[in-house]
Amino acid sequence: MRRLPKNDPVKPPREPKRPSKIEIRMVKSLLLIMVALVFLGTSSVQAYDFLIEEVINNPTVTCKKDFGVDVTIETWNKILDNPYLMGQLWEIYKFQPSYKVTRIDSGLHIDDPTGIAGDIWQVGQSENTRTFHGVGKFDHWAVPSFFTANGVFFFEYRIDHNKLLGEVKISLRGNNSVSRLVMKIFSGVLINHVDNRFKNNLEDMKKIIKDIVNDPDKVRKIMTGRLLDDFNEIFPAEGIKLTEG
Repeated sequence: MRRLPKNDPVKPPREPKRPSKIEIRMVKSLLLIMVALVFLGTSSVQAYDFLIEEVINNPTVTCKKDFGVDVTIETWNKILDNPYLMGQLWEIYKFQPSYKVTRIDSGLHIDDPTGIAGDIWQVGQSENTRTFHGVGKFDHWAVPSFFTANGVFFFEYRIDHNKLLGEVKISLRGNNSVSRLVMKIFSGVLINHVDNRFKNNLEDMKKIIKDIVNDPDKVRKIMTGRLLDDFNEIFPAEGIKLTEG
């Protein structure tokens, strides 16, 4: 009599593998470099409609942050539209982290001392808004290359009681399932890190802006060559005001 084959026992579904501590740290760092990219955006408008819509419509993490700066809209727009200059001033002022900023084609490339790298392009602008698209990745032999994310940063601002007030909305999307899983699980922690980095970077950037507006000659004295020429063209002495009115 032929023996019937035994049915294999039904195996319970595997639980998703929880990310390791190093994966968590890497994604945290990746998001923080994306925040740095916000302040060092680029003036060349590019069209990345599909990628931008995907990030905006299906973000992994989103956060909003209010901000205020004692500056005119005209000067603030110049700050956002001239990232290379601001990046070089950040380095001259020796603020931390010590980002390394270089031009790439129509965009900007930023290296973080922790081994994070990112590129950013400005993709939209109006009198009271700026929109940036950024891509961040890890540049380290020990880190898998698939840890990458796209970000869209939308600035909107106005003058209220002689001060520039605004909001930045940050939408981030991991470029693969592993990155998205880690970002979703630790979204609360990551948003707090993004919020803190944004606040700290903005406070340092305000110091540069204050010098540009109140004492541009002080800023000129720490620059030479092409960088000084660019500064004089962007911020002519007769055209800088602290606030409206």
